Amino acid sequence: MRQAAERALEWRHRSETASHLYLEDLGLPAENRVWHDPSEWIPVRRAFRRLGVRPGDVCVDFGSGLGRALLVAAEFPFDRVLGVELSEQMNAVARRNVERNRSRFRARSVEIVTADALIYEVPDDMSVAYMYCPFYGEVFEGVMEKLFASVDRRPRALRLVYNYPAEQRFLATSARVRLIDAVPGTWPRKALLTPKTILTYLVLPSDDAAAAELVQRFPPRLRGAERWLEPYDPGFGLEKPERLGGKVSR
Repeated sequence: MRQAAERALEWRHRSETASHLYLEDLGLPAENRVWHDPSEWIPVRRAFRRLGVRPGDVCVDFGSGLGRALLVAAEFPFDRVLGVELSEQMNAVARRNVERNRSRFRARSVEIVTADALIYEVPDDMSVAYMYCPFYGEVFEGVMEKLFASVDRRPRALRLVYNYPAEQRFLATSARVRLIDAVPGTWPRKALLTPKTILTYLVLPSDDAAAAELVQRFPPRLRGAERWLEPYDPGFGLEKPERLGGKVSR
């Protein structure tokens, strides 16, 4: 059922997003970075729908790959949707996918940037960040520091939609984020305690009063997902083909 739905939605969007691509094959640095594996259409749409997107919201997809999550996000009324991807080769395909679907978009604009997420200047009006486990370790922590710095410069509601949250332990032990929502990361739906879960976090400014106001505005919806409030490992795994070294982490 899942594969049939994925194929049908790929055909409906006339897109080329289903490929698995490895950074090593593209001549790009791969340390602490994850290869391209597309998000599932239906769970990502469900996660974005629960955000209550409004005109004026700005979404950045970190590690946007071939653009599938961009296509989903652009069907919501964002002011801007931006994809940040290290590979210009993947971005060329993503731009084709975007052009084929512009008539479907409700977002005012969609832009794809070729950049390293560690160097990319986070827009201080960004209100939604999406990640499908594009990196881990020092790279993930570096990007989170950029998000923290952004909300410190301009305190605001910034939500991180984190698909396959392999760095959940870092977030669960951080005072700078608050878990507010969880949906299954696969369709048909599975329990909320598997690795394929999409967690949404509220990123908090360092100003205590501003942080407290935001926490009140975004009460958590975590029925069945309370275990994610503490460091939790449901069996995350990252594994490449043997020709590229096999297991990355478990």
